[in-house]
Amino acid sequence: MALALSAGLAARAALGAPAETAAPLSLDDLRATRYAGGLIPNAAFEPDGNAAAAHQPFVGSLRLSEVQMQTSPVKSERALGKNTTLFPAVEIAFFTADSDLVPVSEDVIRSGSIDRGSSFWDLIVQPGRIWSEPSDGAWSRAAFPFALVNSLEGETHNGVATFAYRGASVSNLRFQIVQQTSPYLVSDYFTASGTVPAALHKAPLPQLQRLTREYQQTLAEQLPIHSWAELGARVGAERLAGFDETLSPSDRVLAGLDYQGAFYLKSCASAAGDLPWCDRARFGVWSATKALTNATALLRLAQKFGPQVFNERIADHVAEARAYPAWREVRFEDAINMATGVGNGSSRWNPNDISDGYIDPTYDAWYVARSESAKIRALLESARAHPWGPGKVARYRDQDMFMLGVAMDRYLKAKEGSAASVWSMLEREVYEPIGIHHAPSNRTIEANGAPGQPLMAYGYYPTIGDLVRIARLYQNEGRHGDNQILYAPRIHELLHARGPLGFPSGVKTRFGETFYYDAFWMNAFQSGGRCQILYPVMEGWGGNLVALFPQGATAIRLGKARSDDSRSSDPTDMALVADRLQPFCP
Repeated sequence: MALALSAGLAARAALGAPAETAAPLSLDDLRATRYAGGLIPNAAFEPDGNAAAAHQPFVGSLRLSEVQMQTSPVKSERALGKNTTLFPAVEIAFFTADSDLVPVSEDVIRSGSIDRGSSFWDLIVQPGRIWSEPSDGAWSRAAFPFALVNSLEGETHNGVATFAYRGASVSNLRFQIVQQTSPYLVSDYFTASGTVPAALHKAPLPQLQRLTREYQQTLAEQLPIHSWAELGARVGAERLAGFDETLSPSDRVLAGLDYQGAFYLKSCASAAGDLPWCDRARFGVWSATKALTNATALLRLAQKFGPQVFNERIADHVAEARAYPAWREVRFEDAINMATGVGNGSSRWNPNDISDGYIDPTYDAWYVARSESAKIRALLESARAHPWGPGKVARYRDQDMFMLGVAMDRYLKAKEGSAASVWSMLEREVYEPIGIHHAPSNRTIEANGAPGQPLMAYGYYPTIGDLVRIARLYQNEGRHGDNQILYAPRIHELLHARGPLGFPSGVKTRFGETFYYDAFWMNAFQSGGRCQILYPVMEGWGGNLVALFPQGATAIRLGKARSDDSRSSDPTDMALVADRLQPFCP
Protein backbone atom coordinates (compact mmCIF):
# COMPACT_ATOMS: atom_id res chain seq x y z
CA MET A 1 0.00 0.00 0.00
CA ALA A 2 1.61 3.25 -1.12
CA LEU A 3 1.72 6.10 1.41
CA ALA A 4 -0.13 9.30 0.59
CA LEU A 5 1.91 12.42 -0.12
CA SER A 6 3.68 13.35 3.12
CA ALA A 7 2.95 16.62 4.89
CA GLY A 8 6.52 17.72 4.20
CA LEU A 9 6.21 16.98 0.48
CA ALA A 10 2.83 18.70 0.43
CA ALA A 11 4.39 21.77 2.05
CA ARG A 12 7.05 21.87 -0.67
CA ALA A 13 4.33 21.54 -3.28
CA ALA A 14 2.63 24.53 -1.65
CA LEU A 15 5.87 26.48 -2.07
CA GLY A 16 5.72 25.75 -5.77
CA ALA A 17 9.10 23.98 -5.62
CA PRO A 18 9.87 20.52 -6.98
CA ALA A 19 9.82 17.82 -4.33
CA GLU A 20 13.29 17.25 -2.91
CA THR A 21 14.67 13.74 -3.11
CA ALA A 22 17.08 12.07 -0.74
CA ALA A 23 17.67 8.48 0.14
CA PRO A 24 15.98 7.76 3.45
CA LEU A 25 18.21 7.06 6.39
CA SER A 26 18.87 3.34 6.57
CA LEU A 27 17.79 1.18 9.49
CA ASP A 28 21.49 0.64 10.24
CA ASP A 29 21.94 4.42 10.44
CA LEU A 30 19.16 4.65 13.00
CA ARG A 31 20.42 1.73 15.08
CA ALA A 32 24.03 2.92 15.13
CA THR A 33 25.17 4.27 18.49
CA ARG A 34 27.41 6.98 17.03
CA TYR A 35 27.01 9.65 14.38
CA ALA A 36 29.90 11.77 13.16
CA GLY A 37 27.65 14.77 12.63
CA GLY A 38 26.74 17.04 9.77
CA LEU A 39 23.47 17.98 8.10
CA ILE A 40 21.88 15.87 5.40
CA PRO A 41 18.90 16.86 3.23
CA ASN A 42 15.76 17.23 5.30
CA ALA A 43 13.96 15.02 2.79
CA ALA A 44 15.88 12.02 4.20
CA PHE A 45 13.77 12.36 7.36
CA GLU A 46 10.49 11.98 5.45
CA PRO A 47 8.75 9.17 3.58
CA ASP A 48 9.67 9.06 -0.09
CA GLY A 49 7.85 7.65 -3.10
CA ASN A 50 8.69 4.07 -2.13
CA ALA A 51 7.22 4.36 1.36
CA ALA A 52 4.28 2.24 2.46
CA ALA A 53 1.94 2.35 5.41
CA ALA A 54 3.43 1.65 8.83
CA HIS A 55 3.23 -1.98 9.99
CA GLN A 56 1.71 -0.93 13.32
CA PRO A 57 0.60 2.22 15.12
CA PHE A 58 2.81 3.84 17.74
CA VAL A 59 1.44 4.42 21.25
CA GLY A 60 3.89 5.03 24.03
CA SER A 61 6.53 7.32 25.44
CA LEU A 62 9.92 7.88 23.88
CA ARG A 63 12.49 8.41 26.63
CA LEU A 64 15.48 10.34 25.32
CA SER A 65 18.84 10.61 27.03
CA GLU A 66 20.91 13.78 27.24
CA VAL A 67 23.53 13.74 24.49
CA GLN A 68 26.21 15.95 22.99
CA MET A 69 25.13 17.61 19.75
CA GLN A 70 27.49 18.14 16.84
CA THR A 71 27.16 21.84 16.09
CA SER A 72 28.22 24.06 13.23
CA PRO A 73 30.06 26.20 13.99
CA VAL A 74 31.59 24.13 16.77
CA LYS A 75 30.54 25.81 19.99
CA SER A 76 31.09 25.44 23.68
CA GLU A 77 28.78 28.20 24.83
CA ARG A 78 27.10 28.12 28.22
CA ALA A 79 24.06 30.09 29.34
CA LEU A 80 22.80 30.43 32.91
CA GLY A 81 25.42 27.87 33.87
CA LYS A 82 23.97 25.24 31.52
CA ASN A 83 25.47 23.59 28.45
CA THR A 84 23.88 24.80 25.19
CA THR A 85 25.43 21.99 23.13
CA LEU A 86 23.56 19.16 24.87
CA PHE A 87 20.30 17.75 23.55
CA PRO A 88 17.96 17.59 26.58
CA ALA A 89 16.80 14.49 28.42
CA VAL A 90 13.02 14.37 27.90
CA GLU A 91 10.13 11.95 27.69
CA ILE A 92 7.68 12.44 24.81
CA ALA A 93 4.34 10.62 24.74
CA PHE A 94 2.96 9.88 21.25
CA PHE A 95 -0.01 8.20 19.65
CA THR A 96 -0.96 7.78 16.01
CA ALA A 97 -3.99 8.88 14.05
CA ASP A 98 -3.97 7.15 10.67
CA SER A 99 -0.48 7.94 9.33
CA ASP A 100 0.20 10.89 11.62
CA LEU A 101 2.45 10.66 14.68
CA VAL A 102 0.86 12.92 17.30
CA PRO A 103 2.41 14.14 20.57
CA VAL A 104 0.10 13.92 23.56
CA SER A 105 1.16 17.47 24.44
CA GLU A 106 2.36 20.36 22.27
CA ASP A 107 3.22 22.45 25.33
CA VAL A 108 6.80 23.18 26.33
CA ILE A 109 8.41 20.06 27.81
CA ARG A 110 10.65 21.48 30.50
CA SER A 111 14.05 19.96 31.08
CA GLY A 112 17.01 22.35 31.09
CA SER A 113 15.06 25.23 32.58
CA ILE A 114 14.15 23.16 35.64
CA ASP A 115 17.68 21.79 36.07
CA ARG A 116 16.92 18.30 34.82
CA GLY A 117 20.44 17.43 33.68
CA SER A 118 23.14 19.71 32.32
CA SER A 119 21.45 20.85 29.08
CA PHE A 120 20.15 24.40 28.69
CA TRP A 121 17.24 23.32 26.51
CA ASP A 122 13.56 22.53 26.82
CA LEU A 123 11.59 21.02 23.91
CA ILE A 124 8.41 21.52 21.90
CA VAL A 125 7.18 18.69 19.66
CA GLN A 126 4.71 18.86 16.78
CA PRO A 127 2.85 16.15 14.83
CA GLY A 128 4.78 14.15 12.24
CA ARG A 129 4.31 10.89 10.30
CA ILE A 130 4.65 7.10 10.49
CA TRP A 131 5.39 4.82 7.52
CA SER A 132 7.48 1.81 6.49
CA GLU A 133 10.40 1.34 4.11
CA PRO A 134 10.63 -1.77 1.87
CA SER A 135 14.13 -2.64 3.15
CA ASP A 136 13.23 -2.49 6.85
CA GLY A 137 11.39 -5.79 7.23
CA ALA A 138 8.90 -5.57 10.11
CA TRP A 139 10.21 -2.23 11.36
CA SER A 140 8.19 0.95 10.95
CA ARG A 141 9.45 4.52 10.75
CA ALA A 142 8.37 7.67 12.59
CA ALA A 143 9.45 11.28 12.21
CA PHE A 144 8.40 14.61 13.70
CA PRO A 145 9.35 18.29 13.77
CA PHE A 146 10.51 19.83 17.03
CA ALA A 147 12.08 22.96 18.46
CA LEU A 148 14.66 23.53 21.16
CA VAL A 149 13.53 26.37 23.43
CA ASN A 150 14.19 27.68 26.93
CA SER A 151 11.39 28.73 29.27
CA LEU A 152 13.04 32.06 30.08
CA GLU A 153 13.55 33.08 26.45
CA GLY A 154 11.64 33.48 23.21
CA GLU A 155 13.42 31.93 20.23
CA THR A 156 13.09 28.52 18.61
CA HIS A 157 15.79 26.29 17.13
CA ASN A 158 13.74 24.23 14.70
CA GLY A 159 14.59 20.71 13.64
CA VAL A 160 13.38 17.33 12.53
CA ALA A 161 13.89 13.89 14.10
CA THR A 162 13.26 10.27 13.11
CA PHE A 163 13.40 6.79 14.63
CA ALA A 164 12.35 3.23 13.81
CA TYR A 165 10.17 0.97 15.95
CA ARG A 166 8.96 -2.64 16.04
CA GLY A 167 6.84 -4.05 18.85
CA ALA A 168 8.49 -3.04 22.12
CA SER A 169 11.78 -2.13 20.42
CA VAL A 170 12.89 1.28 19.24
CA SER A 171 16.01 2.55 17.50
CA ASN A 172 18.03 5.58 18.47
CA LEU A 173 16.64 8.97 17.52
CA ARG A 174 18.43 10.77 14.70
CA PHE A 175 17.91 14.55 14.62
CA GLN A 176 19.10 17.75 13.04
CA ILE A 177 18.47 21.41 13.84
CA VAL A 178 18.31 23.45 10.66
CA GLN A 179 16.60 26.79 11.34
CA GLN A 180 16.09 29.29 14.16
CA THR A 181 14.70 32.68 15.10
CA SER A 182 16.87 35.37 16.70
CA PRO A 183 18.64 34.38 19.93
CA TYR A 184 19.39 36.40 23.06
CA LEU A 185 21.27 34.54 25.83
CA VAL A 186 22.61 31.98 23.34
CA SER A 187 24.35 34.40 21.03
CA ASP A 188 25.62 31.92 18.44
CA TYR A 189 23.63 31.08 15.34
CA PHE A 190 24.10 27.36 14.82
CA THR A 191 22.90 24.18 13.21
CA ALA A 192 23.26 20.82 14.94
CA SER A 193 22.85 17.09 14.45
CA GLY A 194 23.22 13.92 16.42
CA THR A 195 21.95 10.56 17.59
CA VAL A 196 20.09 10.24 20.89
CA PRO A 197 19.83 6.96 22.83
CA ALA A 198 16.12 6.19 23.15
CA ALA A 199 13.95 3.81 25.11
CA LEU A 200 10.30 2.97 24.56
CA HIS A 201 7.88 2.90 27.45
CA LYS A 202 4.66 1.25 26.33
CA ALA A 203 1.64 1.79 28.52
CA PRO A 204 -2.10 2.15 27.89
CA LEU A 205 -3.22 5.68 27.10
CA PRO A 206 -6.64 5.99 28.79
CA GLN A 207 -7.50 9.22 26.98
CA LEU A 208 -6.57 7.84 23.54
CA GLN A 209 -10.05 8.07 22.05
CA ARG A 210 -10.51 11.65 23.23
CA LEU A 211 -7.08 12.70 22.01
CA THR A 212 -7.72 11.09 18.63
CA ARG A 213 -11.05 12.91 18.26
CA GLU A 214 -9.44 16.20 19.21
CA TYR A 215 -6.63 15.72 16.71
CA GLN A 216 -9.03 14.79 13.94
CA GLN A 217 -10.96 17.97 14.69
CA THR A 218 -7.72 19.93 14.42
CA LEU A 219 -7.05 18.36 11.02
CA ALA A 220 -10.57 19.14 9.84
CA GLU A 221 -10.05 22.80 10.77
CA GLN A 222 -6.47 23.15 9.55
CA LEU A 223 -5.69 26.23 7.51
CA PRO A 224 -4.98 25.50 3.85
CA ILE A 225 -1.62 26.85 2.70
CA HIS A 226 -1.29 27.78 -0.94
CA SER A 227 1.85 28.31 -2.99
CA TRP A 228 3.35 31.66 -3.97
CA ALA A 229 3.24 30.40 -7.55
CA GLU A 230 -0.55 30.11 -7.25
CA LEU A 231 -0.76 33.72 -6.15
CA GLY A 232 1.54 34.77 -8.98
CA ALA A 233 -0.65 32.96 -11.50
CA ARG A 234 -3.70 34.65 -9.99
CA VAL A 235 -2.46 38.26 -9.85
CA GLY A 236 0.63 38.34 -12.07
CA ALA A 237 4.07 37.50 -10.74
CA GLU A 238 5.40 40.98 -11.54
CA ARG A 239 2.98 42.52 -9.04
CA LEU A 240 4.60 40.50 -6.22
CA ALA A 241 8.13 41.74 -6.89
CA GLY A 242 10.04 42.98 -3.86
CA PHE A 243 7.71 41.44 -1.28
CA ASP A 244 10.28 40.76 1.46
CA GLU A 245 13.50 42.24 0.12
CA THR A 246 14.34 44.53 3.03
CA LEU A 247 15.42 41.47 5.01
CA SER A 248 18.59 39.71 3.91
CA PRO A 249 17.94 36.22 2.46
CA SER A 250 20.23 34.75 5.13
CA ASP A 251 17.97 36.27 7.82
CA ARG A 252 14.66 35.01 6.43
CA VAL A 253 12.75 32.17 8.09
CA LEU A 254 9.44 32.32 6.24
CA ALA A 255 7.16 34.79 4.51
CA GLY A 256 3.67 34.84 3.06
CA LEU A 257 0.56 36.86 2.36
CA ASP A 258 -3.04 36.33 3.47
CA TYR A 259 -5.03 37.74 0.54
CA GLN A 260 -8.77 37.56 -0.12
CA GLY A 261 -9.32 34.61 2.18
CA ALA A 262 -6.34 32.45 1.24
CA PHE A 263 -2.84 32.31 2.68
CA TYR A 264 0.06 32.05 0.21
CA LEU A 265 3.44 30.89 1.51
CA LYS A 266 6.44 32.37 -0.29
CA SER A 267 9.25 30.60 1.52
CA CYS A 268 10.03 28.33 4.46
CA ALA A 269 13.72 27.58 4.06
CA SER A 270 16.37 26.03 6.26
CA ALA A 271 20.03 25.09 6.14
CA ALA A 272 19.16 21.62 4.78
CA GLY A 273 16.38 22.41 2.30
CA ASP A 274 12.78 23.43 2.84
CA LEU A 275 11.71 23.00 6.45
CA PRO A 276 9.66 19.79 6.78
CA TRP A 277 6.15 20.19 8.14
CA CYS A 278 6.46 23.97 7.96
CA ASP A 279 2.71 24.27 8.45
CA ARG A 280 3.00 22.40 11.78
CA ALA A 281 6.24 23.92 13.05
CA ARG A 282 6.18 26.42 15.91
CA PHE A 283 8.25 29.56 15.86
CA GLY A 284 9.53 31.90 18.56
CA VAL A 285 8.20 35.31 17.49
CA TRP A 286 9.53 37.28 20.47
CA SER A 287 7.68 40.58 21.04
CA ALA A 288 4.96 39.89 18.48
CA THR A 289 3.66 38.02 21.56
CA LYS A 290 2.72 41.40 23.07
CA ALA A 291 -0.06 41.85 20.51
CA LEU A 292 -0.84 38.16 19.95
CA THR A 293 -1.45 37.52 23.66
CA ASN A 294 -1.37 40.65 25.87
CA ALA A 295 -3.39 42.97 23.65
CA THR A 296 -5.72 40.11 22.72
CA ALA A 297 -6.32 39.25 26.39
CA LEU A 298 -7.03 42.89 27.27
CA LEU A 299 -9.49 43.22 24.40
CA ARG A 300 -11.21 40.02 25.51
CA LEU A 301 -11.53 41.38 29.06
CA ALA A 302 -12.99 44.60 27.66
CA GLN A 303 -15.55 42.61 25.67
CA LYS A 304 -16.48 40.51 28.73
CA PHE A 305 -16.53 43.18 31.41
CA GLY A 306 -16.74 46.50 29.57
CA PRO A 307 -14.24 49.13 28.38
CA GLN A 308 -13.69 50.39 31.93
CA VAL A 309 -11.10 47.59 32.17
CA PHE A 310 -8.67 49.85 30.30
CA ASN A 311 -8.73 52.22 33.29
CA GLU A 312 -8.11 49.56 35.93
CA ARG A 313 -5.03 50.43 37.99
CA ILE A 314 -2.29 47.84 38.11
CA ALA A 315 -1.55 48.50 41.79
CA ASP A 316 -5.18 47.67 42.65
CA HIS A 317 -4.51 44.11 41.49
CA VAL A 318 -0.77 43.63 42.05
CA ALA A 319 -0.37 44.24 45.75
CA GLU A 320 3.42 44.26 45.48
CA ALA A 321 3.28 47.49 43.42
CA ARG A 322 1.42 49.51 46.04
CA ALA A 323 4.57 50.35 47.98
CA TYR A 324 6.03 52.05 44.88
CA PRO A 325 4.51 55.53 44.25
CA ALA A 326 5.46 55.44 40.56
CA TRP A 327 3.03 52.52 40.03
CA ARG A 328 0.02 53.75 41.97
CA GLU A 329 -1.71 55.52 39.05
CA VAL A 330 -0.54 53.27 36.19
CA ARG A 331 -3.52 51.82 34.33
CA PHE A 332 -3.88 48.75 32.14
CA GLU A 333 -4.20 51.27 29.31
CA ASP A 334 -0.80 52.77 30.06
CA ALA A 335 0.96 49.40 30.21
CA ILE A 336 -0.42 48.16 26.87
CA ASN A 337 0.77 51.46 25.34
CA MET A 338 4.28 51.22 26.88
CA ALA A 339 3.46 54.50 28.62
CA THR A 340 3.72 53.59 32.30
CA GLY A 341 6.02 56.52 33.10
CA VAL A 342 8.27 53.99 34.88
CA GLY A 343 11.68 52.93 33.67
CA ASN A 344 15.23 54.02 33.10
CA GLY A 345 16.98 55.86 30.32
CA SER A 346 17.03 59.59 29.78
CA SER A 347 14.37 62.21 30.46
CA ARG A 348 14.48 63.49 26.88
CA TRP A 349 11.15 62.97 25.20
CA ASN A 350 10.78 65.51 22.39
CA PRO A 351 11.64 64.01 20.00
CA ASN A 352 11.13 60.68 21.69
CA ASP A 353 13.19 57.51 21.32
CA ILE A 354 10.93 54.66 22.42
CA SER A 355 13.93 52.36 22.98
CA ASP A 356 15.71 54.81 25.31
CA GLY A 357 16.59 52.77 28.42
CA TYR A 358 15.25 49.47 27.06
CA ILE A 359 18.09 46.94 27.44
CA ASP A 360 19.80 48.70 30.37
CA PRO A 361 22.14 47.30 33.07
CA THR A 362 19.14 46.16 35.14
CA TYR A 363 17.41 44.26 32.33
CA ASP A 364 19.11 40.88 32.60
CA ALA A 365 18.40 40.54 36.33
CA TRP A 366 14.69 40.76 35.52
CA TYR A 367 15.02 38.62 32.38
CA VAL A 368 16.61 35.64 34.13
CA ALA A 369 14.48 35.88 37.30
CA ARG A 370 12.62 32.58 37.37
CA SER A 371 9.47 32.95 39.46
CA GLU A 372 6.55 35.35 39.18
CA SER A 373 7.42 36.96 42.51
CA ALA A 374 11.11 37.30 41.58
CA LYS A 375 10.27 38.97 38.27
CA ILE A 376 7.84 41.37 39.96
CA ARG A 377 10.42 42.24 42.60
CA ALA A 378 13.15 42.78 39.99
CA LEU A 379 11.05 45.13 37.87
CA LEU A 380 9.78 47.13 40.86
CA GLU A 381 13.21 47.61 42.39
CA SER A 382 15.12 48.43 39.20
CA ALA A 383 13.17 51.36 37.74
CA ARG A 384 12.38 54.96 38.66
CA ALA A 385 9.55 57.33 37.90
CA HIS A 386 9.96 59.50 34.82
CA PRO A 387 9.02 63.15 35.33
CA TRP A 388 6.11 63.00 32.92
CA GLY A 389 4.16 60.26 34.76
CA PRO A 390 1.91 57.59 33.21
CA GLY A 391 0.00 57.98 29.95
CA LYS A 392 2.28 60.60 28.36
CA VAL A 393 5.38 59.09 26.71
CA ALA A 394 6.06 55.59 25.34
CA ARG A 395 9.22 53.81 26.47
CA TYR A 396 9.61 50.19 25.39
CA ARG A 397 9.80 47.80 28.37
CA ASP A 398 9.22 44.05 28.39
CA GLN A 399 8.89 44.35 32.16
CA ASP A 400 5.73 46.45 31.88
CA MET A 401 4.08 43.95 29.54
CA PHE A 402 4.85 41.17 32.00
CA MET A 403 3.37 43.27 34.82
CA LEU A 404 0.22 43.84 32.74
CA GLY A 405 -0.14 40.08 32.22
CA VAL A 406 0.08 39.51 35.98
CA ALA A 407 -2.42 42.29 36.67
CA MET A 408 -4.92 40.93 34.13
CA ASP A 409 -4.57 37.44 35.58
CA ARG A 410 -5.31 38.68 39.08
CA TYR A 411 -8.17 40.89 37.83
CA LEU A 412 -9.76 37.84 36.22
CA LYS A 413 -9.29 35.76 39.38
CA ALA A 414 -11.10 38.47 41.35
CA LYS A 415 -13.99 38.25 38.86
CA GLU A 416 -14.22 34.48 38.32
CA GLY A 417 -12.41 32.79 41.19
CA SER A 418 -8.93 31.53 41.98
CA ALA A 419 -9.10 28.77 39.36
CA ALA A 420 -9.41 31.32 36.54
CA SER A 421 -6.34 32.40 34.59
CA VAL A 422 -5.72 34.87 31.81
CA TRP A 423 -4.05 32.17 29.66
CA SER A 424 -6.91 29.71 30.09
CA MET A 425 -9.28 32.51 29.08
CA LEU A 426 -7.24 33.13 25.92
CA GLU A 427 -7.18 29.44 25.04
CA ARG A 428 -10.85 28.73 25.77
CA GLU A 429 -12.56 31.98 24.77
CA VAL A 430 -10.37 33.34 21.96
CA TYR A 431 -8.07 30.77 20.42
CA GLU A 432 -10.26 27.66 20.40
CA PRO A 433 -13.27 29.37 18.77
CA ILE A 434 -11.06 30.51 15.87
CA GLY A 435 -9.47 27.06 15.43
CA ILE A 436 -6.29 27.26 17.55
CA HIS A 437 -6.29 24.16 19.75
CA HIS A 438 -2.76 24.36 21.18
CA ALA A 439 -1.04 27.50 22.45
CA PRO A 440 2.36 26.71 23.98
CA SER A 441 3.96 29.60 25.80
CA ASN A 442 6.82 30.14 28.19
CA ARG A 443 5.90 30.72 31.81
CA THR A 444 7.64 31.59 35.03
CA ILE A 445 9.33 28.69 36.80
CA GLU A 446 7.86 28.12 40.25
CA ALA A 447 9.63 26.12 42.96
CA ASN A 448 6.41 24.33 43.94
CA GLY A 449 5.87 22.99 40.42
CA ALA A 450 2.89 25.26 39.68
CA PRO A 451 2.30 26.03 35.97
CA GLY A 452 3.62 29.59 36.35
CA GLN A 453 2.56 32.94 34.91
CA PRO A 454 2.84 33.28 31.10
CA LEU A 455 5.55 35.80 30.24
CA MET A 456 3.20 37.68 27.85
CA ALA A 457 5.97 40.07 26.70
CA TYR A 458 7.47 37.26 24.57
CA GLY A 459 7.51 33.47 24.66
CA TYR A 460 4.43 32.48 22.65
CA TYR A 461 5.13 29.79 20.00
CA PRO A 462 2.53 29.99 17.19
CA THR A 463 2.34 28.11 13.91
CA ILE A 464 1.83 29.92 10.61
CA GLY A 465 -1.85 29.01 10.79
CA ASP A 466 -2.13 30.44 14.30
CA LEU A 467 -0.71 33.76 13.12
CA VAL A 468 -3.12 33.88 10.20
CA ARG A 469 -6.13 33.05 12.37
CA ILE A 470 -5.33 35.72 14.96
CA ALA A 471 -4.68 38.27 12.21
CA ARG A 472 -8.04 37.45 10.61
CA LEU A 473 -9.77 37.92 13.96
CA TYR A 474 -8.32 41.42 14.13
CA GLN A 475 -9.12 42.13 10.48
CA ASN A 476 -12.75 41.23 11.32
CA GLU A 477 -12.66 43.69 14.24
CA GLY A 478 -12.73 40.90 16.82
CA ARG A 479 -15.68 39.01 15.38
CA HIS A 480 -15.65 35.33 14.40
CA GLY A 481 -18.85 34.19 12.74
CA ASP A 482 -21.68 35.41 14.96
CA ASN A 483 -19.44 35.73 18.02
CA GLN A 484 -17.95 39.08 19.01
CA ILE A 485 -14.84 37.84 20.82
CA LEU A 486 -12.78 41.03 21.20
CA TYR A 487 -13.76 44.62 21.93
CA ALA A 488 -14.50 46.02 18.46
CA PRO A 489 -14.25 49.83 18.97
CA ARG A 490 -10.59 49.62 19.93
CA ILE A 491 -9.73 47.40 16.95
CA HIS A 492 -11.65 49.73 14.63
CA GLU A 493 -9.28 52.50 15.71
CA LEU A 494 -6.30 50.30 14.86
CA LEU A 495 -7.55 49.38 11.41
CA HIS A 496 -8.84 52.78 10.29
CA ALA A 497 -6.24 55.27 11.51
CA ARG A 498 -5.76 58.17 9.12
CA GLY A 499 -3.74 60.37 11.47
CA PRO A 500 -1.41 59.87 14.44
CA LEU A 501 -2.71 57.18 16.80
CA GLY A 502 -0.83 56.30 19.96
CA PHE A 503 2.56 57.56 21.07
CA PRO A 504 5.47 58.80 18.90
CA SER A 505 8.24 56.20 18.77
CA GLY A 506 11.00 58.05 16.98
CA VAL A 507 11.13 55.15 14.48
CA LYS A 508 10.68 56.31 10.89
CA THR A 509 10.04 54.59 7.59
CA ARG A 510 10.06 56.23 4.17
CA PHE A 511 6.47 57.43 4.74
CA GLY A 512 6.90 58.99 8.18
CA GLU A 513 7.00 58.29 11.90
CA THR A 514 5.73 55.09 13.50
CA PHE A 515 3.47 55.31 16.57
CA TYR A 516 2.92 52.76 19.35
CA TYR A 517 -0.63 51.87 20.37
CA ASP A 518 -2.13 48.85 22.14
CA ALA A 519 1.03 46.75 21.61
CA PHE A 520 0.96 47.46 17.86
CA TRP A 521 3.39 49.54 15.84
CA MET A 522 1.34 51.94 13.73
CA ASN A 523 3.24 52.35 10.44
CA ALA A 524 2.70 55.24 8.05
CA PHE A 525 1.94 54.61 4.39
CA GLN A 526 1.17 56.83 1.39
CA SER A 527 -1.17 55.01 -0.99
CA GLY A 528 -0.31 56.65 -4.28
CA GLY A 529 -1.69 60.16 -4.24
CA ARG A 530 -4.91 59.02 -2.63
CA CYS A 531 -4.36 59.12 1.13
CA GLN A 532 -1.98 58.87 4.08
CA ILE A 533 -2.81 56.06 6.51
CA LEU A 534 -1.41 54.16 9.48
CA TYR A 535 -1.61 50.36 9.58
CA PRO A 536 -0.96 48.15 12.65
CA VAL A 537 1.96 45.70 12.86
CA MET A 538 2.77 43.03 15.42
CA GLU A 539 6.54 43.13 15.64
CA GLY A 540 9.14 40.90 17.28
CA TRP A 541 12.91 40.84 17.67
CA GLY A 542 14.79 39.72 14.58
CA GLY A 543 12.34 40.88 11.90
CA ASN A 544 9.19 39.00 12.93
CA LEU A 545 6.25 40.94 11.46
CA VAL A 546 2.50 40.44 11.15
CA ALA A 547 1.24 43.47 9.24
CA LEU A 548 -2.51 44.12 9.02
CA PHE A 549 -3.26 46.07 5.85
CA PRO A 550 -6.45 47.82 4.74
CA GLN A 551 -8.85 45.76 2.62
CA GLY A 552 -8.14 42.70 4.78
CA ALA A 553 -4.72 41.57 3.54
CA THR A 554 -2.09 40.48 6.08
CA ALA A 555 1.63 39.95 5.46
CA ILE A 556 3.62 37.59 7.68
CA ARG A 557 7.38 37.47 7.77
CA LEU A 558 9.54 35.68 10.34
CA GLY A 559 13.24 36.42 10.55
CA LYS A 560 16.42 35.96 12.53
CA ALA A 561 18.21 39.26 12.02
CA ARG A 562 20.88 40.09 14.57
CA SER A 563 19.30 43.43 15.41
CA ASP A 564 16.00 45.20 14.99
CA ASP A 565 17.44 47.89 12.75
CA SER A 566 15.25 50.02 10.54
CA ARG A 567 15.39 47.49 7.70
CA SER A 568 14.60 44.29 9.60
CA SER A 569 11.58 45.88 11.30
CA ASP A 570 10.28 47.79 8.26
CA PRO A 571 7.20 46.21 6.59
CA THR A 572 7.01 48.83 3.82
CA ASP A 573 8.12 46.44 1.06
CA MET A 574 5.27 44.08 1.91
CA ALA A 575 2.83 47.01 2.17
CA LEU A 576 3.78 48.18 -1.33
CA VAL A 577 2.92 44.76 -2.76
CA ALA A 578 -0.39 44.55 -0.87
CA ASP A 579 -1.35 48.05 -2.01
CA ARG A 580 -0.45 47.11 -5.58
CA LEU A 581 -2.81 44.11 -5.40
CA GLN A 582 -5.69 45.94 -3.74
CA PRO A 583 -5.25 49.70 -3.23
CA PHE A 584 -5.51 50.69 0.42
CA CYS A 585 -7.48 53.81 -0.46
CA PRO A 586 -9.78 53.00 -3.42
